[in-house]
Amino acid sequence: MDEYEEIPWSTLLTEDRQGRTKTLYLAAAVIAAVVVGFVGIRWLTAPGHGDDAALAAPVESTTTEVVTEASTSSSTSTTGVLSEADLMAVQPSIAELSAVARAEWFVTDYFTVDGPIPEELISAFVNDAALPSLSATDDADISYVEWARAFDIRPTARGYAVSVVFRSLTEEPDGAFIRSPVRAVDVLVAVDGGQTAIVDLPIPIMPPVYHTIDGWMETEGEAHDEAVAATLEYAGMFDERAEVVQSGSSGPDWRVVFTIGDRSGNRWPVVMRSDTIPGS
Repeated sequence: MDEYEEIPWSTLLTEDRQGRTKTLYLAAAVIAAVVVGFVGIRWLTAPGHGDDAALAAPVESTTTEVVTEASTSSSTSTTGVLSEADLMAVQPSIAELSAVARAEWFVTDYFTVDGPIPEELISAFVNDAALPSLSATDDADISYVEWARAFDIRPTARGYAVSVVFRSLTEEPDGAFIRSPVRAVDVLVAVDGGQTAIVDLPIPIMPPVYHTIDGWMETEGEAHDEAVAATLEYAGMFDERAEVVQSGSSGPDWRVVFTIGDRSGNRWPVVMRSDTIPGS
């Protein structure tokens, strides 16, 4: 009677898989050896190796310089393009904007005299401020700050020093109001989180210096009829009684002066120029 030995299928599958794995490993080793040999041959026969190394060196150096120049050129060409981070860097911070707002607000209140000193002005200072009397004399006339504008800001230990120019309207004995000369002060502003406070009394400074700059459009003759007609059509949006008082041309460009007024009856000369019209 024949006897048969039973071998589980799992054993056969395991042996078959092991055989295939060994075959794959062997094939991979052969392929890797071929690749390494091919790369080695290419490396040994390439310029810059073996006996020709000295002759090949200048070529390698030239290649490096070209790459460097190309990289530099690429880097230079992109420096002119501002990223969003660059644009954000030139924008004033929230603290700076808060300091400017507080300084302009303070100057407007501080140099305006139209009655008792408002509590809002006193509370603008830091809590431990030692203030002199801010009350106006009994015979003081009314004075209003017509406008106040910051033109410089510098960081300090506590916050910022904000330079502010302003102009006041002062009341004359006959009740008329006269504009005072433009004045300027430094305002020390402390910034703490979202809060601001005035650190000290205003510091008088000289207003910004006016520079001598040339740039008026020199014209001759008169502007052409189409330019005058276009100006009057444009001026009609501001004043139906606009009137052209002067015109001139400078090469292909032209300049037309016209007047506009308001309910007071006053009229002001304003201008329209071809070189400021989009697409001209």
